[in-house]
Amino acid sequence: MGLFSVFKKSSNLYFPGCATYFKFKDNFEIYKEIFNKLDIEFMVTGKNICCGLPAFEAGYENEARKLARRNQEIFKEEQITTIITNSPCCYKMFLIDYPKILPDWNINVKSIWNIILYKLENNPGLIRNKIKEIAVYNDSCYLGRYCGVYEEPRKILNLLGYELKEFFNSKEENFCCGSCGGLNRTDSEAADEIAKEKILQAKRINVKKIIVSSLNDYEILKKNSIGSGVEIMEFSEVLAKALGLRKRNMISSSVDENSRFAEDSEFNANEVLDEVENKIEELKK
Repeated sequence: MGLFSVFKKSSNLYFPGCATYFKFKDNFEIYKEIFNKLDIEFMVTGKNICCGLPAFEAGYENEARKLARRNQEIFKEEQITTIITNSPCCYKMFLIDYPKILPDWNINVKSIWNIILYKLENNPGLIRNKIKEIAVYNDSCYLGRYCGVYEEPRKILNLLGYELKEFFNSKEENFCCGSCGGLNRTDSEAADEIAKEKILQAKRINVKKIIVSSLNDYEILKKNSIGSGVEIMEFSEVLAKALGLRKRNMISSSVDENSRFAEDSEFNANEVLDEVENKIEELKK
């Protein structure tokens, strides 16, 4: 994948994460198109398994460590030296948590937002369509609070032509949208209420478009924005439009058809989540 890897296998792995690879398959393809357009060297592997964050956050460290070790084995088999990912939760897991649970973890984890920003700043001609719209960027809790990535997504959106407004609580003071920490699995009603409040926050600053860097954020905000007059867009969509790759909305309005996890995965992320949820229900009794 990528122009370079047509001739030589890349050691840079694009790890899409469970939401992108198993649920939003169209966006998986869009991100690959974006990386090719920006001449970002990468390869993908058919051995896609969960990074382990859902289990890790739920307190099942043994299950998370098992997934981490298997991922490390796969990366070693594929001779991976660097990982890029569009998933904020996977980025956080690889960058912060893997070094803690894997003593011999030695993979370089790069910020794809830094890479995209560098590419666009150094070759502005790649931007085919300037998007003259007002929007607000929603900071992913994983990307912002944990990894300190706040400015790069905003600078990218500015380069694409967006005029950005800020929530009353943004960046370090960002108000969660309800998708993080497994809340949407343990208390979906509370998660939906938080997402609805986020939509209201956009309306309070007279913005009708929220752009997110996380497909998990996209999913919960999209579901709770129906009838609000606020549009939710994910980063791959705005990038593809600006780069002239796609002309229509690219994210399916229904994710049910794409939500089936790969049958050949050695560690099925759905099975991990099901086990976690079953144990949580047992504790509630």
